[in-house]
Amino acid sequence: MRMRRFGLLLSSVALAAVCSLFLTSPTSLPKALGQDAAAGAANVPKGVEVQARGPIHEAIATPTAEPKPTYGVPKKPPENIEEMPPEEKPEGDAVWIGGYWAWDDDRADFLWVSGCWRVKPQGKDWVSGYWREVSGQHQWVPGFWRTVEAQKTSEVTYYPEPPPPPQTAAPPPAAEPDSFYVPGHWMWVGDHYVWRAGYYTRVRTGYVYVASHYRWTPFGFVFVAGYWDYSIPRRGVLYAPIVVDTVVVGPRFVYTPYYAVSDTIIVDAYFVRPGFCHYYYGDYYGPRYTAIGFECGYHYSQRHYDAVVVYHRYEHRHTPGWYDTHINVTVARHAGRAPLPPRTLHQQNNVTVVNNKTTNVYNTTVLAPTKMVVASRGAKTVALDQTARLQVKESAATVHRAAVTERVKTETVPHGTTPLANPRTAAMNSPQGPGVTHHQGGTKTQHVPATTNVLKNPDAKGKPLSKPLTTKETATTDSSKSKTPDGATKGATTTEGTAPMLTRPTTTPDRPAATKKPAEERKKKGG
Repeated sequence: MRMRRFGLLLSSVALAAVCSLFLTSPTSLPKALGQDAAAGAANVPKGVEVQARGPIHEAIATPTAEPKPTYGVPKKPPENIEEMPPEEKPEGDAVWIGGYWAWDDDRADFLWVSGCWRVKPQGKDWVSGYWREVSGQHQWVPGFWRTVEAQKTSEVTYYPEPPPPPQTAAPPPAAEPDSFYVPGHWMWVGDHYVWRAGYYTRVRTGYVYVASHYRWTPFGFVFVAGYWDYSIPRRGVLYAPIVVDTVVVGPRFVYTPYYAVSDTIIVDAYFVRPGFCHYYYGDYYGPRYTAIGFECGYHYSQRHYDAVVVYHRYEHRHTPGWYDTHINVTVARHAGRAPLPPRTLHQQNNVTVVNNKTTNVYNTTVLAPTKMVVASRGAKTVALDQTARLQVKESAATVHRAAVTERVKTETVPHGTTPLANPRTAAMNSPQGPGVTHHQGGTKTQHVPATTNVLKNPDAKGKPLSKPLTTKETATTDSSKSKTPDGATKGATTTEGTAPMLTRPTTTPDRPAATKKPAEERKKKGG
């Protein structure tokens, strides 16, 4: 018995040591900065509670899982908050993308996902998401990054629902330490889907490869071609979500985000929730959150491609046991054996979090002023005067309103409409501002006639309203020698039978050949 207790004691000490090492990185904010955060409490208006956990703004990062309709929630979101950009921004080309409402399960109500500064991926513009009403439920329609091509009309193509990924053999180990496997995806060719096999490519330092994927909308599925995005610290500044008492703040309330989220917490306490098409950060540990669809990003990455995890595994390749440590710490937090991050700014400033009657101290500051978070990366901020902030605010709001208006007009599906059998292209005539945003703009929840593709939140009582819409298209696997985005022959990259080809990345993403016929393919290839 004594030996067993001694063994448990050693395990606890080892876990504590691992947590201490794990929660410290070159870009970590020291706990002492919590004093500066506390000193800035005057920047929190009355009626506002700053959260130290919540959804990651989808313009910063979104999952690339199989596209499914998002879950419905029982309440209508409030009118969007009027949001003024902060008084400083990171140096460089970051644009302001405003905030939006998201569902908070613990309160059974909405919280505000604050806007963010975002360095846009090369050749991309942000297309905002929106809330719609369906059969008495309210459903979030996710935003996405679209490719902007010079001298071409802005258009979005909607495709029939792609089939589930086929069962394929696991790829062999990477041939080089700086390579990673990009999963396959469905492509529309002629009048049906074909499977484009996965392939290996090389890491680009400071960049994350977002694999090709589809984004669900009420009208059809938007294909987002694979592209290189910036690593998390280089994407901009993520701000803390807030809980707003609309009665206290009043109808003329204007919110300016002040508390930025540290890069460390995003990677440390990293969750995926496919049913809401969002990543989350912070304390979502324990069986309750698992039951309603939260999954640790590191566990999730064992079954799905996750660009953030792939890149950070490479970045920490010289740290023994880095990935396993993440898994072990997550398990310990779920079981109440390791410190949990604070849930609010107030908890952070009071330093301690109570867990299973034991006071644990989370050693990393989660929230801090913009300048401190940016400085932790070795970068600087630039000040914005009131005139510049107003210009950013109005430009972002104008682009947002136009984008959402175009989406709603195109994506509103009358009752009884059958799913798409062939792709359809629609114009996206939004003004070209500094960046398409998820901004205030007074956008209202869009009412859509009763349809059948909304599911209830899994934590709500009762069964889902219906099954997602499906298409009767027959999936076929293409064995032709089409090219991967890196120029490799498709037949050489498949995981079935032959080893994937190691290729080098290019800046040209792959995209569906929606109008290209098989005969034209054969002619082009000399067949």
